[in-house]
Amino acid sequence: MTYQQKENYIYSVLLSFTPVLITSIVYFLLSTFVYVSNFWWFIFTLLIFLSANLVSIFTVYSVMIYKIYWRSALITNVFLIGYLLVTQQSFPTLNTFGYYLMVLSFFHLSEFVFTALFNPKEVSTSSFLLNHSKEYAIAACSSWIEFFIEAIVFPSLKQNLYMRCIGLTLCLFGESFRKLAMYTAGKNFNHYVQEIHQNEHVLVTKGVYRLVRHPSYFGWFYWSIGTQILLANPICAILYTLVSWKFFKSRIIYEEYYLIKFFGSQYTTYQKKVSSGVPFVKGFVLIDESLD
Repeated sequence: MTYQQKENYIYSVLLSFTPVLITSIVYFLLSTFVYVSNFWWFIFTLLIFLSANLVSIFTVYSVMIYKIYWRSALITNVFLIGYLLVTQQSFPTLNTFGYYLMVLSFFHLSEFVFTALFNPKEVSTSSFLLNHSKEYAIAACSSWIEFFIEAIVFPSLKQNLYMRCIGLTLCLFGESFRKLAMYTAGKNFNHYVQEIHQNEHVLVTKGVYRLVRHPSYFGWFYWSIGTQILLANPICAILYTLVSWKFFKSRIIYEEYYLIKFFGSQYTTYQKKVSSGVPFVKGFVLIDESLD
């Protein structure tokens, strides 16, 4: 990817904030000077929301990369919906879901932005991770179903401020750790396990990689658990922990097989000194030293 292409990708992401800004400004002005019922607030916000998106598409179409813009706009709009749910007071149980939508949308948008900034050669529409896997989509839908069922049956559970604070803290911790990993690894970071050693691929052991061997998995693991604590989903919190652990265990073993092939004793020495980051996961264990 050329420098100009990288700039166009970033511009397309920035332009996707246009409907969010329009909606936020109009919403603020209306709330300042006009008093309306909650029902009409919903109607007004919906109309502003739709109008802002239509205006943005027609006004910035010529200067954006549409395949990037619409995905980014989808994510920023979800963030805006989350913000509106957090600020409304009519349905307190939805405040929690609003925080969740903001956390979720920030994760996906920042994945693309960090890839575009620090490893532009690998950036693509898949960098948003919106089409990560069927299992990821099923897990997300399952958490939404649990949340709304329990919100009806046990509404007080979804309004627990302690759970909300713990969940948000865990999400912010995991998110920060993962993004530090992407920044530190730079061009060596990839969303897919590399099976062929590229000339520019080097073993990164500095920064957060001094603390754990797989900081991006470490961060994502705790982020995913944090989302379910935030939603106060007891069932999905347990399932997410088990399923995420199993996924990252197999992923780390698979990835480290190739890392040992690429870097030999350099990696096995590093492997012995630094933990994987995911609890009770040792990684790929080299038994036959002749393979080194």
